[in-house]
Amino acid sequence: MKAPTLAIGLIFLTCARQLAAAGSDQAADQAPATPAPPPEDRLLLSANGAWLTGGSGGGGASALWSHTFAARDLLNLGAEYQQIANSHWTNGILSGSFGLGSATSASAIYFEAHEGAGDVAQSRFDYSVETAGFLAAATDWLTVQLEERRIDVSASHGNLPKVGLSFRVAKPLLVSVSYADTAGGNLGTQLTTVRLDYAGPALSALAGVATGKAAPAVLNLLGQIVQPAPKLREAFVGLGRPVGRGAWQLLADYQDLEGFKRTTVTLSCSVPLR
Repeated sequence: MKAPTLAIGLIFLTCARQLAAAGSDQAADQAPATPAPPPEDRLLLSANGAWLTGGSGGGGASALWSHTFAARDLLNLGAEYQQIANSHWTNGILSGSFGLGSATSASAIYFEAHEGAGDVAQSRFDYSVETAGFLAAATDWLTVQLEERRIDVSASHGNLPKVGLSFRVAKPLLVSVSYADTAGGNLGTQLTTVRLDYAGPALSALAGVATGKAAPAVLNLLGQIVQPAPKLREAFVGLGRPVGRGAWQLLADYQDLEGFKRTTVTLSCSVPLR
């Protein structure tokens, strides 16, 4: 998989942490109730640079408006631009998450859609990636994730369902394991990912690895020639820090796709609009 975009990373981490907290609240009924946070608007900005095998590279940026309706309800809307070697594309982004049931039901759905088009060596292609998922806290320490992703990018197409488990091993520490496998189409992708997230009051961090087979389009390596059924080795690490009411995150991602290597560094920030 590619390094998470700002939108989907924000949705998953927000939902997982809030669901885990909801499960903990259910196990401690004596805890005093806290008022729901007021609606809030934020600006989500992201920029990245990439270095590829052979000395070429790429980069991109995204900008999203985010509105939080309630603790587990948010909506993001914006656009992104990406370029890599002789390929570039522009997408509109719509994403969000919504809680199910009462405030303590510990269930939520999330979605993300990237719709747009681009060019590879002056040959136009369409870009469509749609994701929908479900998160549920089975216990106060275990969250279950079910996700379906539809990918239609250039000549690559297919479904990539995923199942994941997140374990809250300590109050600020979340360990996640997921497996995704192609269902139909020509993606030929099977990926296992292990990820660790730490959320402290002054610092957040994440680290993980992924391994398996991956189609270039799944990793946004558009227009790049690699061997059939290429094997992927990936590692990523990130640090985040709140600044006032906003937050910054720096993420580094390394991918080795059957000898074709890419290193990506992404800087993102979340800025309150009022």
